[in-house]
Formats: sequence, structure tokens, C-alpha cells
Amino acid sequence: MPLIRLDQLVPFQAVNVRSDPGDLGGPVVIPSCAQFQLWWGLTNGKIGHNVFYGRYAGAYHGTKAEVDAINAQIKTGGVWAALAAHLAPTTTLVSVSIRDVNEAEQVMTLSDGTPTPGTSAGVALPDEVSAVITLQTAKSGAQNRGRLYIPGWASSAMGAGGVMAAAAVTALGTWATDSLLQALEDQGYTPVIGQKARAAYTGTTGTQHPARPAGSEVITSATVKDNHWDTQRKRGLR
Repeated sequence: MPLIRLDQLVPFQAVNVRSDPGDLGGPVVIPSCAQFQLWWGLTNGKIGHNVFYGRYAGAYHGTKAEVDAINAQIKTGGVWAALAAHLAPTTTLVSVSIRDVNEAEQVMTLSDGTPTPGTSAGVALPDEVSAVITLQTAKSGAQNRGRLYIPGWASSAMGAGGVMAAAAVTALGTWATDSLLQALEDQGYTPVIGQKARAAYTGTTGTQHPARPAGSEVITSATVKDNHWDTQRKRGLR
């Protein structure tokens, strides 16, 4: 085997490429915004959730009555029925929660109501199989976009070639706009991309990224951009 001279070795500094050098850590604090969460009961008995934000005017007004109204609106009626037809009955949309993030560590308010299952006669797909709702604003860049990974699909939502059936794509896109975002607006919130404050840092290529104060950008559209399945699991569908 070849020999290496020790006096020619150069010290190597390990770099964690998964770390976020701009992240300040700590609780989410975004001016004049409320944090909403959708809570899903999955086939394997675990709970999943989606996080999104709404901006309010004046003082925070989140109440139990508000989240109960949002909870009822997003899982009743024809728009929900069209989506539920592609969701497995072993998956339920359990509840909605709200928390004021204008200040740190505020109390979460959770809606009441019976968990609402999917109605598909198909076999449940693996829990990590998701369809993505893309939230877009008038500004470009990843910091001005958001994604909601929606779980709970059944085999009836599968189209030819292993992609989402066209009806499932349409049903999810319609629900995102006409039900989910509309429910927030009906309770006096403007749907936004919530942005935590970030520190200035130098990227791996030498690019200087300035500090960013906490703020929010108004969502202009909620769409299902393609018919491909997604997953948030780093190890894929295992």
C-alpha cells in the first residue's frame, strides 16, 4: 500500500451541510400573525400536521369559536367531499389549532369536533405518501414560497403510470383555495407566508446573505403544480 508523509497532510475542517447558518433558533415570532395547524390522524395511528400563517389587523382575535368555524368549513360541503373521495377512511382530519405568534410562547387554541375520515373505497397508500400544495406570493425566491404536504391518500387517487389521478389533483387544488384559504379569510385573516427573523451569513460559495427581520408575505395562489407524489421522509418510502 502507498505511504503518505505526515508532514504533507492538510487539516480538514468538517462542515455540517445540513445546518442553516441563518437560523436564529428559538420560538417563532412574526408580527401581527397567527400560526394555524391542521392535525391529521394517520393510518398507522400517528399524528401529522401542516403549519401555515394568517395575518391579522389590530389586536389578536383568535378564539375557540374561530377555529371551530374554520374546522367545520374545511371538512364539510361539496369541496371537502370531492377531496375526501380520494382519502383513505383510515385517515382523519382531526382538528385545527391557532396560536398568536406576535409574541413568543402564546397558548394554542384547538378546535372541537369529530375527526372526519376520508371516504375512498381504495386501499390506503403509505402514510408518507403526500401531495403538495404550493403557496406562492408576488415575490420570487424560496423564502417567499410555502408547501403543505397533504397525507392520507387511497389507491383510488392513483392514476396511470403511478402519478396522481387528474380528479385528485383538481380536488386538492380546489380545496386549498376555496376551502382552506377562504376559511381563514372568512375569519378575518390574510393568508401569508410567515418568515422568522434570520441572521446575516456567508454562504458556502461566498455569497453574502443579509439579515432579515421577521415579517410575512401575502399568499397570491395555492396550487397543486404537478401530479407527482411527494414525501417528507428523508429515507424515502421505507
